[in-house]
Formats: sequence, C-alpha cells, structure tokens
Amino acid sequence: MDELPPQHHLPRVLRFFDISVLSSASMGPAYSLASTMGLLVVAVGAAAPLTLIVLSAIMLCIAISFAMMARVEPSAGSSYTWIRSMFGDGVGAYGAWLLILSNFFATMAIAVPAGIYTLDLVSPAHAQDPAWAAVVGAIWIVASSVLLYVGIRPTAVVTLIALLFEMGVLAAAAIAAYVAPPTHFALAAKAAAAHGGSHAIIPLTFAGFVTAMTLGIWMSDGWEVSASTGEEVDDDASATGRGGITGLLITTVVLVACMVAFMHLGTPKGFADNSADSLAYVSQLLGGGVWTTLIVSAVMISTLSTLWTTILYLSRSVFAMGRDRVLPRVLGSLDRRDEPFWSLVVVAVLTTACELATGFSKTAADQLDLVVNASSVFLGLLFVFSAAATVKRFFGDRSALWAGVVIPSVGALALLGVIAATVAFENPQLQLYALGGVVLGIPFTFWRAPRSKLAREEAAEAASTAPTV
Repeated sequence: MDELPPQHHLPRVLRFFDISVLSSASMGPAYSLASTMGLLVVAVGAAAPLTLIVLSAIMLCIAISFAMMARVEPSAGSSYTWIRSMFGDGVGAYGAWLLILSNFFATMAIAVPAGIYTLDLVSPAHAQDPAWAAVVGAIWIVASSVLLYVGIRPTAVVTLIALLFEMGVLAAAAIAAYVAPPTHFALAAKAAAAHGGSHAIIPLTFAGFVTAMTLGIWMSDGWEVSASTGEEVDDDASATGRGGITGLLITTVVLVACMVAFMHLGTPKGFADNSADSLAYVSQLLGGGVWTTLIVSAVMISTLSTLWTTILYLSRSVFAMGRDRVLPRVLGSLDRRDEPFWSLVVVAVLTTACELATGFSKTAADQLDLVVNASSVFLGLLFVFSAAATVKRFFGDRSALWAGVVIPSVGALALLGVIAATVAFENPQLQLYALGGVVLGIPFTFWRAPRSKLAREEAAEAASTAPTV
C-alpha cells in the first residue's frame, strides 16, 4: 500500500449526542445485566446495586480525568497517547500493552455471548454448542468491522437505533417487574422456594465486596470509547469528555434502576442460581412468552452494540499506536477514504481467529469468565495510569485544581485499592493471569519503546525544519 499524504486524517463527523450514544451503548446495559448482575448478587446479595453505585462513583472520577485530557489533547489513542505524552515512550508503550490486552480479550468475551444469543433466537438447539457459538460470534466480529469501515457516522446511527430498542425493553421489563401483579409475585415465590427458600440471604463479606467491585469495573466499562473518537469530533473541545460522562451517568442510572426492580421480583438465591444469564431468569418470572423474545432480542442487540463499539475503541487505539510506531507503521495509515483500514483488518482477523478457537474447548465459557476478571484488572491499571497522566498534566494549574488534580487522584487511588484487593483475595488462577499479563508487558515495552522514541524524534525534527508561513 502506498504511503498516504500526511494531511489525511480521520473524518470529523461526530457531535456530542453521537458520542453520548456510543458511550452508553458501549457499556451495554442489557448485556451487562444479563452477564454480570447475577455474579454481583452472588458476591454481595442485596447490596449489589449499592456496590455498583460506589464503583460508578470511582469511574466518574476517572471519566472526569479523561474529559480534562480529551479537551487539551484529543487523540484516537486516548489513554495510551496521554500516558506517552506525560511519562515518555517507555511508560507509553506499557500503557499501549495494557490497552491492547484488556480490550482484545474484552472483544473475545463479548463475541461468545453474541453468538449464543443469536442462536437462542434463530436456532435454540445449537445455542449451547461451543462450535456453533464460536462461528456465529466470529461472523458478528467481521460484520461489526465492516460496519465500522462503512464509516463512524453510519455506525453511530445504527447504534442509536439499537440503543433505543434496548433501553425501551429494559424500561418496560423494569416497570413490569416492580409493579407485577400478585400472580407474578406468586411465581417468583414459587421459583425462590424451588431454589432453597424465599428468604435465602447472601451475606455481605469483605471478600464478596472486593469481587463485586472488580465485576463493577467490567459492568461500568465502555464509556471510555468516547475518548478514542477525539479526532473525529466536529464540535467544541469539551464535547468528547462531556459525551463520555453523560453516557456513564445515564447508563449507570438505568443499570441501578433495573437491578432494584428485578431484585424486587426475584430473589438473591434465584439470581445466584441463574448467574450465567440473569435476564433469562427475569423473563421467566415475568411469564415467559413475548417477554422472553423481547429480552433475548434486547440482550443480543446490546451485545452486538458493545462488540462493535469495543472494536471501534481498539481499532482507533491500534491506529494511533501504529502512527507512533509502537506498533508497525502500516497500522497507523489511512486509506483513500480516510479510514483506518489496516488497523480494522488486523483487529478483525486476530479476534476472529481467537473466537473460532474457542469452539474447540469445552471449557471456553469458564476460561472467558476468568479472562473477564483478568481484563478488569488490566483495564483498571490503564485507568490508573491515565488518571496519573491527568494529574501530571494539570499539576500546578490552579484553575484545574479539582477537575484536573484532586478528582483524578481520588479516582486513581480508589481504583488502585480495588485492583490490589482483587489480586490479593481472588483465586490463584486469576492471580497468575494478572501477573502474567503485567510481566509480559515488560518485554513488549523494551521492544517497541525505542521505535516510538525514534518516531517522536523524527516528528520533532520535521517540525523544526518545516518552512514557516
């Protein structure tokens, strides 16, 4: 492929509303409830909504730090770019490793249930077959990549339609669950009795709280896709950050409201026994039938929205890393439509191949659950580094004392505490995954940082020799 002129850039076609939609959809409220609510209830019982609120408050601190950096340094590389800018090429390369690792496996963890929910609708007999689920999930990865290549603006429009349907179904289900007639309450009581008693209580323990906070990172994740669109925003400088914060706040309110309503209808023990798909349990308590079809459809659409927005985030980040030569230079090039074609291709090919590989393992689901928790650790570390970059950037700026220094510091310290407790109290296998991911980033850093430094030096030399106008 020929070298493209340096003036080529990502098309500026997004505005505040588009970014808010992408951020909210990337959090995947229906998908998060289906895949994570039951696990939260297993960990802390009736305190699950409160735990999510606490973790979301920490995430809000991180989102504010992202907004501050996006305002002064908008970049497709988002957190990676800011870490490199503030701490140098070595730490920047390590930040790139954390971003790739967390989001690559996040894409995998989303694609598997995308295949399962699709089969639930069109071929229920094959829904639990790992080979079928892997093939359908791989098809969705390719389809999501094609949608992104068509353009980020069409992607935003499709995402809005999907989000409206998803939110509508969740709102209807939450209202029905909270005001369910006596017959439905009787059904809930019967289901609870079958699972060990309607008054079964899951106690709140420190270990459970730590587990719930870790899961909360995964549940609250997604809003940061806003930062990766910084170069594609045709709006005021604050639109990127405001869009991410808006998406986080709105989706958190929806998640908490749904959790309260659904736990009003079901029981902690019932959710614990149906933790693999909490919304399937809710649909049964609502009477099945049309509720099952609507909820399965909403979860499938939510999962797909989360999939293509995660690929959006990862492909834009890979593009920025290629541009800086942390990854091969070709990944930082744009085609004649000003689209990051090669970064999209590489992300699609690698994730599709790994997705297909899950079809050969009977324990793929268990391994993916482990990867979700490990990915939360890597993602949390990336957020901590990003907040630290914000603090360094605005330290000494009295006008940005709170939003640029105090709030990011609080968020980083709180999140670091959650990560440390997670690694200390979780099972040895998770500790091994987390340690392996952290350690493997070191040789990657030594390998790629010199190339990134060379690219920075070349850019500085070109800027110094450029003719003045």
